[in-house]
Amino acid sequence: KQANTASQVDNYLNISLGTTVNVTKDWKFDFDYTYASETGVIKRPGTRYSAANAWMAGTLKTDAAGNQIYVNDLGQQVAATAEGAMPAYELPYQEYTAHGANPDHIYRKSSGARRHTFNATTDYNWQLNDDNNFKFLLGMNLVTYDYEDNWSQITDLTDITNPQFDLAVGTQTASGNQKWEGQMGYFGRINYNFKERYLFEANIRFDGSSRFAEGNRWGIFPSFSGAWRVTEEPFMQEVRRTLSEFKIRASYGQLGNQNIGSNYPTIQQLAVSSISVNDVITPIVTQTTLANPLITWESTEMYDVGIDATLFNKLSVTADWYYKKTYDILLTLDIPPIIGLGAPYQNAGTVRNVGWEVAVGYHNKWRDFSFGVDVNLSDVVNKIVDMKGTTGGSGAIRNQEGSAINSIYGLKCVGMARTQEEADWVNENCPQYGVKTKPGDLIYADLDDSSTIDDKDMSVIGSTVPRYTYGVNLSFGWKGLNLSAFFQGVGKVDGYLSSYYVQPCQQGGTFRKEHLDRWNETNPNGRYPRLTMTDANNWKQSSFWMRSAAYCRLKNIQLSYTLPKTWLKKLRMKSAMVFVNAQNLFTITD
Repeated sequence: KQANTASQVDNYLNISLGTTVNVTKDWKFDFDYTYASETGVIKRPGTRYSAANAWMAGTLKTDAAGNQIYVNDLGQQVAATAEGAMPAYELPYQEYTAHGANPDHIYRKSSGARRHTFNATTDYNWQLNDDNNFKFLLGMNLVTYDYEDNWSQITDLTDITNPQFDLAVGTQTASGNQKWEGQMGYFGRINYNFKERYLFEANIRFDGSSRFAEGNRWGIFPSFSGAWRVTEEPFMQEVRRTLSEFKIRASYGQLGNQNIGSNYPTIQQLAVSSISVNDVITPIVTQTTLANPLITWESTEMYDVGIDATLFNKLSVTADWYYKKTYDILLTLDIPPIIGLGAPYQNAGTVRNVGWEVAVGYHNKWRDFSFGVDVNLSDVVNKIVDMKGTTGGSGAIRNQEGSAINSIYGLKCVGMARTQEEADWVNENCPQYGVKTKPGDLIYADLDDSSTIDDKDMSVIGSTVPRYTYGVNLSFGWKGLNLSAFFQGVGKVDGYLSSYYVQPCQQGGTFRKEHLDRWNETNPNGRYPRLTMTDANNWKQSSFWMRSAAYCRLKNIQLSYTLPKTWLKKLRMKSAMVFVNAQNLFTITD
């Protein structure tokens, strides 16, 4: 019985070593090394079983006497005359082979991954005098990662209840994979502090990646920040009781990114396969993807200005505005299909984000009662600035210049043909995709004024980038009792319905309760369009199927009690707390 059970065994190992060498009280060296490995073995039998086929239309379900069975919207069998009764359907059963379309088989895969990480830094503190302090840091880091796997499979088990390699007589196949990558970086930092009043920091990184060809392998990424603690100025001392802290800060920085889907985007990739030549199987080697040896680091630069303020040591305010631009984004752009190869990576995109963040907190205590509230709110406007004139995405998701990343793309729905007269008007004045519109069909806007609806009328109709993200953290305390709650949500974001919502008749008859409120002759004001298996116009990606995905969720709530120290003293304990906690209790949506 155990031989017919799929299994996956993973083993993890992590070893870390480190040391600190103090040359003087102001100068030291730090070294650390980490080795991490993961090995795994997958054993997977592929034997036959029977199950319902949800991709085929169901057939009417009858009892032993051949009479039609009826059910209600809960799936319970009822009389044909009962209110809400509907015919019951059943799905056909088929025999399947587990894990793919192969015949009965046994499959085994072993894999191993190893990561080496080494960091070395040295920092030096230099106090020039009582007012001027400097801190210097230099360092390097090295990361290497290698992975390999191999698998084997054999078909035609002699006993499907005991799948073993030695008990199979069919075709045996095997393959494997191996990859390696490495990054090395050097960095430095200078901090300057004048009387805890003026603060300055400068950083620089020099990073290299094995994913890029020689000549484009290294990138330089600087960053700077400064702050003015206004409340440390002599002229602010008289207001310190009211304005406990006030800081103005600004920063600029660059970061690089080399994380893309391929470890070898600059090298021509080959695949080994075989073809039949004169009835003889001949191995061949073919190129699968174009390479681009000119690509280099994707870069992000960011400007930020902000303030930090504290009043009466109880009310705190933090506010930031930022401008972030990512350029030379590593993308695979569409190429002519006639080339017959996968598209290469290019430094071809630019994306801009402009946003702000505000956080306000208030904490106070009155004798045995304490109260605290922390609120944060942020917003960002995302825009694709450059994609070299191309577009990307699939289905209802679209990436194009001038719009946000992963925008929702489709037709603009302006209503539904409720009557035959409305459907006739559409057919006469603005036919849709060359298909006759019927009562219960959706009506789309003619954006290009061509008096016909087609894909040229599609446009960006929504955005999946969250706007107005917020969080609220509340805490109440009385003596040892404390109640805390954390709310989290998004004020504006669009979602898109698909699959069973849009095409229930094409998904094995998987209808939803919402489809009960569909258009039909007895329900001309139904919310959803008529159901059909042949006319695809109602399935077109459009604003009709777009929904608000804004929400507010009670992420966490906790009630706790800290036991009095007088109780714990007898038990020789310093502290103890009992609590009850719940997560994701409810979510409010539009």
